[in-house]
Amino acid sequence: MTASHHTPLKIGEWRVDPSLDEITREGKTVKLEPRAMRILVCLAEHAGQVVSVEQLLDAVWKDVVVTPDSVYQAVAALRKALGDDTKEPAYIANVLRRGYRLLAPVTPWVAPPPFAGTGPPSFVEPSGPPPTDVPVKRSVAPWGAWIVLAIAIVCVGGLVARNFVGSREAQNSLHPMKPEVPGVDAPWIVVLPFLDLSSSKDQQYFADGLTEELIERLSKVPRLRVVARTSSFYFKGRQATVAEIARTLGVAYLLDGSVRKSGDTLRITSHLVRAHDGHDLWSETYDQPIKDVFRVQDQIAGAVVQALKLSIVTSPSQGVPIFTTNADAHMVYLRALAHLNNATSSDYDAAESELHSVLILDPRFATAWAVLSMVTIWKFEDRASNPTVEACTRARDTAARALQLDPSLSLSHRAKGIVLQTCDENFQAAEAEFKRALELHPDDSLVLMSQARLADQMGRTEQAIKLALQATAADPLNFWTFAALGDVSLYAGHVAEAEAAYRKAVDIDSSAAFIHSSLAIALLTNHKPAEAVAESEREPEPQYRAILLPIALDAAGRHSDGELHLAELKLRYGEENADWVGLFYACRHDPDNAMQWLRIYAAKHTHWMRYQPYLQECLRTLESDPRYQLLEQQMKLAKPQVGLQPR
Repeated sequence: MTASHHTPLKIGEWRVDPSLDEITREGKTVKLEPRAMRILVCLAEHAGQVVSVEQLLDAVWKDVVVTPDSVYQAVAALRKALGDDTKEPAYIANVLRRGYRLLAPVTPWVAPPPFAGTGPPSFVEPSGPPPTDVPVKRSVAPWGAWIVLAIAIVCVGGLVARNFVGSREAQNSLHPMKPEVPGVDAPWIVVLPFLDLSSSKDQQYFADGLTEELIERLSKVPRLRVVARTSSFYFKGRQATVAEIARTLGVAYLLDGSVRKSGDTLRITSHLVRAHDGHDLWSETYDQPIKDVFRVQDQIAGAVVQALKLSIVTSPSQGVPIFTTNADAHMVYLRALAHLNNATSSDYDAAESELHSVLILDPRFATAWAVLSMVTIWKFEDRASNPTVEACTRARDTAARALQLDPSLSLSHRAKGIVLQTCDENFQAAEAEFKRALELHPDDSLVLMSQARLADQMGRTEQAIKLALQATAADPLNFWTFAALGDVSLYAGHVAEAEAAYRKAVDIDSSAAFIHSSLAIALLTNHKPAEAVAESEREPEPQYRAILLPIALDAAGRHSDGELHLAELKLRYGEENADWVGLFYACRHDPDNAMQWLRIYAAKHTHWMRYQPYLQECLRTLESDPRYQLLEQQMKLAKPQVGLQPR
């Protein structure tokens, strides 16, 4: 709501009068310092949202040169006046490294009726609940209902991305969002991203890699369940308390730490925290040469297991390390992962180059071979075109090399499955590889996601949605899993549910490549062209923004703008994305220009991409054209991986 600077408000149990700089409760009036009142009003105007220190400085100390300490002191005084508890706040929550959020409900103050008698008047609630948007009722297909329910469970149960602090009851208990395994009493643990405390701040890729390796090692421990990497890394750069993280992820334990590099020496500090009381179960600092980092990783994993009193079973891949024992190869591999996690066009190229360097340093590094195989496929799908024959040959060979080195590595089987699915169109063999990968690494959200996409291609709609829902449950802060749920929902005809899944992905990471474009396609399908334009414009990946924005603009009636952006698409990406130029003209019902560009695409590719339903409808406008019929006869009508999702 928007609160006036002069209109009295009711915030929680307090009557707030900005014009007098006073708050009143149960007959007690407290005078606030004017800047403290302006902070309270600013928080009320953004009730439920995080307000940064910079926003508060701008709102309260505009044109005055002060430090953030002024905000900290004013908020502390405001909390004291409200009688708020910093450990269990009911009014103002400190979202570490992000700012502050008002927790208490905010409504206009409604004066009590004329009071007769003695004693102080009591608060009177507003006569009715605040107005809300009334949803339009419509029928939802059975799987659509499950999709809505699943997203609601994750959004409400996890309070993901926007609202970490719930009711007092929620604050006093943990609500796991993880799927339970029958007969298994296993505690959940999250390994939070380690911090880079090096003076030059150039070791974050190593800190991230150490975190990933600890996740991988701990996931091999029986009777211990480890939160997936993506959900863990959601908290990177965000400030949240132990209780908030534990409640969001449904974990009983948290492992975090820091890395400091000085010359050839590393100082790694780590500690294990019990969620329900914040008690440190174990902490340790290791000062070791960089070459001994692998031993430190083993020591940390072993100490965590010891602290939790679990037993370790020898890994089936003993003798072939999941991560290389070559320190130089290890560092280069971590740089490759850092690029891969960004998932932009240039990052895929950089990751591929780094992985080639890794394998020169350590040709027996099975994980690097598997990742290289997948990157070889993804970098083509990233550019919205199918892998070439040469690329498929390379991907096939590198996946085979990974399996030869370590057939018990889940990642190797996933890589082979992706090659079989995308390059060979051997869906049954791909399905067998994905199943084997999941046997080796149960609840792997990325394997579940791959299975969901494959099931969708095979026409198994219900199975695809079920697998995508499992992926989101296993990794509820992974935007890729929600994107996959959006994809399979869209192809199943559940457009509203697809839109909801894509919006969830955007909520988790609004800076992620491809997600805004996927949402834009769903909005076009759902007859919301203006919103589709806005989402297309938010797409951070330049090439995807370029291929989709002209279609969205034209659909929204902005024809001249669409043509302007189409000219840019032709100039910058016309050779790679001739099919999208053709799609623009097909959607516009211009068969001559559509055929011209589709022929350019067909000259370099053996089959069409599997376009989303909205775009498929555009192509159907050409089906009666003899030129298009002839072109289709020349193309092998296969079904490769989804066009707008590279993973």
